[in-house]
Amino acid sequence: MKLTVFQSDKGDCLLVQGAAGEHVLVDGGMASSYRAHVAPTLAALRAQGTPLDLLYVSHIDEDHIEGVLALVQAEVEWRVHDHQVASGNPGRREPVQLRPPEVRELWHNAFDEIVDDNSRPIAEMLAATAAVLDAGDDPDDPARAEHQRELGSSVDQGIRLSRRAGPDQLGIPLNRAFGGKLALVRDDQEPIKLGSLQLTVIGPFEEDLKILRKKWNAWLDANQRRLAAQRAAELGDRGQVTAPNLASLMLLVEEGAKTLLLTGDGHADDILKGLEHAGRLDSDGAIHVDVLKVQHHGAEFNITKEFCRRVTADRYVVCANGADENPDLRALQAILDSRLGPQGVVSANAQAGDRFELLFNARATVVKPGRRQEHMQKVEDLVVDARAAHPNRFEATFLEDHALELQV
Repeated sequence: MKLTVFQSDKGDCLLVQGAAGEHVLVDGGMASSYRAHVAPTLAALRAQGTPLDLLYVSHIDEDHIEGVLALVQAEVEWRVHDHQVASGNPGRREPVQLRPPEVRELWHNAFDEIVDDNSRPIAEMLAATAAVLDAGDDPDDPARAEHQRELGSSVDQGIRLSRRAGPDQLGIPLNRAFGGKLALVRDDQEPIKLGSLQLTVIGPFEEDLKILRKKWNAWLDANQRRLAAQRAAELGDRGQVTAPNLASLMLLVEEGAKTLLLTGDGHADDILKGLEHAGRLDSDGAIHVDVLKVQHHGAEFNITKEFCRRVTADRYVVCANGADENPDLRALQAILDSRLGPQGVVSANAQAGDRFELLFNARATVVKPGRRQEHMQKVEDLVVDARAAHPNRFEATFLEDHALELQV
């Protein structure tokens, strides 16, 4: 199994290749980073006649789905071009965007499936509340407005992806492995075989999606009434806005004895719950994997010290470029402590004392000057100090080029 980690701005984008030549694209990062760093690799697959056996979208946050939308939009443009050429317009210019390979299946929990018929009203309400906050007097209002606007954009992007991939446009089979239904943990579902790869869904759980649906619809109802009453001061309450992170589709990918844990933007407790449900935790409630894609860009509210002690890895992949101060320094320290700390802090896993590697898909020198770059420099400084204190215990790689390939 081979894993390719792409530069993906503030988001995630990875490519998993099985021993028999299977290819799985995991999220797409931001559109600009997709075009600059991912599209050339995918275009090379197209030239070889190699398809994407699976396009897996963990959830609808823009930093995961925007690049996927760029991919499907490029395919739409190429199909229009092919039609024009076949219809007697051979001189038509080829699309500017590189053509991606054939996509044989899409795993994507469409937002309108999660919230029933309220997806469009929710997207519109997010945009409306962001506009109200833009005019607010509270110093925190601009950040709240940006949060609302990004979330509204993500909802809209999720809707657009569903339509683009649907039978009336690209005709990409959606969630075929799940009978066309939502991709989630089910008691009777066996691991899904994809050539030499075995994919076990460890999240989300159906009860979590039900809670998410209720919260979104309650939020919509409350904010419709508030906006109508022009009570703008109450519209920016973040406690009323539920991001889709907890609905992340998370997978344990296995090939023989090799293991790759894909966590989207999920929470530590949900990952452990899913692994336990799948029977992958040992008698101590722990697991060691070859590669862990650290959840939610290493954000502090998605990771716990207990998680770091119970889930260890030979390689930790962190997709972040300093946006929102991710990876969080405390979260990164928790990972380091789980491998380098004293007794009682260090993981009890048998492999905890082995050498390990931290891999980051960006470094300060590839980030535009500003707060993001400053934060990534702090990340690098933390890692350098840890290596100096614990020589020969771990390696660290900060990606400067388009992509980094790992043989799992």
